[in-house]
This record gives sequence, structure tokens and C-alpha cells, in this order.
Amino acid sequence: MKDRFEETHEIDCLVDTQPMADSIDTVSKKVGETTIAVGAFKSAVLKAEKEGAEHVCKNVNLGFFTLMHSQISQKIAAHQSRVDSLTMELVSQKKRLLAIKSAMERNYDMIVARYARVFAGINKALKQRVMELDRPTFNFATREIAGSFTRSQSLSAVVPICQIEGVTATQQIAMSNMKYDSTKVINATESFLRQMNEQKIITDKILLRSVTGDEGVEHFPVAIIETQIDANGNTAYDTVVPENIASPNAKEIVSQMYESAANFDWKEKEMNDFVRQEFAKLVYNSEMSDRVKSMVNVLYEESKPQTL
Repeated sequence: MKDRFEETHEIDCLVDTQPMADSIDTVSKKVGETTIAVGAFKSAVLKAEKEGAEHVCKNVNLGFFTLMHSQISQKIAAHQSRVDSLTMELVSQKKRLLAIKSAMERNYDMIVARYARVFAGINKALKQRVMELDRPTFNFATREIAGSFTRSQSLSAVVPICQIEGVTATQQIAMSNMKYDSTKVINATESFLRQMNEQKIITDKILLRSVTGDEGVEHFPVAIIETQIDANGNTAYDTVVPENIASPNAKEIVSQMYESAANFDWKEKEMNDFVRQEFAKLVYNSEMSDRVKSMVNVLYEESKPQTL
């Protein structure tokens, strides 16, 4: 078997390779064209992929930007609404605070004015009460001393300054004014002296120059004042008598009246019109404050005078 297969035979044959070469050239051309087509396809694919990637990225970026813009716009709108509401609330609170401030200022001004009037009235009343403690001294200090200070100015001579043709008329006017002032001084002096003489005559008629006996009847006014001192109705009595009493026993008699004033038989009596008028004049001419004057008038009208 081995020898059989080892035997070789050679056969010569002629094979035409031109068609194959032509075919290979054609294939080579097609492969080149295919290569060119594949390159163009690759370039087109790469370009399409690039354009697709750019389009996707652009759309993704646009979508992300749109989403972020929308979210930010929503947050801005929400915060803007919150800011607007807070601004309106602040404006409303500002208006309320300004109204409260204006009301407080008006109330403060009103309270200041009221208390200023109250304190002014209290100061005036206290000043009047202090001055009433020693009226002559205050009158001397406020009237006499002030008059003495201004006397040199009040009585200063007036220097006439005029033209020579009017000197005579000016001197006559000055003399007339001096005569008028002198007449007023003389009339005032005459009135004062006349009143002094009238008072002296009246005093001589009233006063007793001498007492002829140990017994006699004396008449002098005594006012007994009943005052309610607390809310429980407790009362106290006080007497008002003339400063100069002729009889030595008058004080003892007044003391006895004071002690037994509650046991007297008192009867109500209508107030005398003359007394009412004189009291009204005293209150009107006093330097008390209007509040004190009003209270004094009210107390006087509500009082009920009584007599034995």
C-alpha cells in the first residue's frame, strides 16, 4: 500500500488566468469603490452621529435650561407673591403705626395742655394763698416798691422840641397838662380827707369813750360756723368775733356760746340780699383762681344760714 501511494505522476496543463485577473481587477475596483463608499458611509455616519449628538445635547441642554428656568420662575413667582403680601402687610402696619403715633401725639398734647392748666391753676392758687398769709407785705413789695422804682420815670419832665413859632403853644399845652395833673392830685387828697373825716365821725358815734357804771348792755356781732369734718357727719364749731371787744367779759361770754352752740334753738333764715351782694363782691374782687371762686360760690349757694 505504501508503495502505491508514493508513486507520483506529473500532468502538464495550461490554465488561462486572464479571466481571473480581469475578474480580480473588477473585484479590486469594486472593493476600492466599496472602500470609498464605506469611507463615505463612515464619514456620513460620523457626521450623523455628531449631528445627532449635538442635537441631543442641544435638546437636553434646552430641556434642562427650560426646566431650570421654569423652576426658578415658579420659585421667583412664589417668593414675589410672598414679598408682595409682606410688603402690603408692612405698609398696612406702617399706616396703623402712624395712626397710633398721631393719636398718641394728640393725646399727649391734650394731656400736657390739661395738666398745664391744672398746674397753672394750682400754682396760681398756691401763690394766692401764700400772699394771703401776709397781704400787707406783698402789697408793699409789689405795689409800693414798684411804684417808687418807676416814679422817676413817671414824673420825668418832657422836653418840648419844636420850632420857634410853636414854643408858646407847646408851653401852654405843658402848663395845661401840669394843671390837670395837679387838679387830680388835689381832688384825690380832698376825697381822702373827706372820707377820713366821715369815718372819724362815724367812729365817734359808735365807740364808747367812757363807761359810767359797772353794768350795761353791749352789742357786737358773733358768727358761729358749723363745719362737717368727715364723711360720718361729725361737726365742729367755730366763732368769728370782732378783733376789738370793749368788755373784758366778752371773751368769756363768747366762749360759753361756743361750748353750747349745739344746744341752741336754731331756725333757718333766708339769706339777706345785701349780704349776698357783698359776699359776691368780695369773691369777685379777690385774687383767687377761677376754680376756687366757683367752688366758694357753690358752697355759699348750698349753705343754709340759721339764726337764734
